[in-house]
Amino acid sequence: AQRWQIDATLKLAAVGITRQDIERDLTNLEQAHALTEAMNDETRLSRVLYWLGRIHYVLLNSQIALKYAKQSLEIADRLGDDVLAAPPVNLMGRLYWAQSEFVKAAQMMERSVEQMQQVGNKTEESTAAAFAGYVLAQLGEFDRALHYADHSIQLGREIQNPFAESAAYHFRGIDRDQRGEWAQAIKDYEEGRRIADRAGDLFRVYLIKFWEGRAHTLNGDPSRGRVLLEESLTLAENIGTKFGLSMLKIFFADCLLKLGKLDAALSSCQEALHLAEETGDRFMNGLAHRTLCEIISYTEPTDAHKAERAILEAIRIQQEISAKPELARSYMSYANWLERKGDKEKARDYLTKAIGMFQQMGMAWDLVKSEEILRKL
Repeated sequence: AQRWQIDATLKLAAVGITRQDIERDLTNLEQAHALTEAMNDETRLSRVLYWLGRIHYVLLNSQIALKYAKQSLEIADRLGDDVLAAPPVNLMGRLYWAQSEFVKAAQMMERSVEQMQQVGNKTEESTAAAFAGYVLAQLGEFDRALHYADHSIQLGREIQNPFAESAAYHFRGIDRDQRGEWAQAIKDYEEGRRIADRAGDLFRVYLIKFWEGRAHTLNGDPSRGRVLLEESLTLAENIGTKFGLSMLKIFFADCLLKLGKLDAALSSCQEALHLAEETGDRFMNGLAHRTLCEIISYTEPTDAHKAERAILEAIRIQQEISAKPELARSYMSYANWLERKGDKEKARDYLTKAIGMFQQMGMAWDLVKSEEILRKL
């Protein structure tokens, strides 16, 4: 009877959607946790621990979620059960990404792709491959990233799952975004958004729109970028989500800066910083500090120390989390700022670092931008 109770709890957790469902499932899972430990049923204990981690992941309690996921995986690995290990591996990859632990996240997501392939779950294999590509792109591993992204799209088409397919196009767009291939990224975003819109996946539409807005902004069309970003903001309000909101706010700040809306840009940037610090999102914290430096350069041109502190904080964070494409862009941004301040020697040092990284990662668009700055020195 206790085993039936535990199994029923696990099935309920798998279909819960509303906040009330989640609260109910958390209570039931905590009871199931105690039962499985008392029974010494390790297989069920591993599953219960995974779902406890999954629920806390949804509730944005990442540290608690990671603790449960690790415990679940330890049991599964000890039992040598890949089917049991596959869910916590996937969850840990996403949790490490949420904490900007990109190296660990990439390792877990690549393992997840292999496991999902072995257990024959093509839907999860597709989404895991898309996410693996996303994380690898943030590390500057673009060839591997695109391999996973293409595999994800192929699987999404094969299984005719519009949710997996739209996610695959979304993440391939981000892979190209990180490399500065804006036109190709926009094509992927448009296709992903079309599929998601047709499937009624408003949450995916919301996510894609702010990345698409960033791509248009950096591709030289901030007016189009602003439209998409404002539509994304409206969707966030309608859905009632804060997920990805710090990213949306910083992309909006950068767009407003390029449109010359300095006060609005600063306000959006400060909101992004607050959200990033609140959620512990170091990746976005780094981007927000870089954008803050660029905004301050115009709004407070005499406060050089404030601007420099912001860009150096961005560089520190990006070095710490190995976010190489954005780190190289921060080196370039700092060099540009130093050149305007008249420190040409220091600017040349940082620009040399940026150029070397752009060349190594094949970031042609950024390389052209850096060479433009170099001609001023």
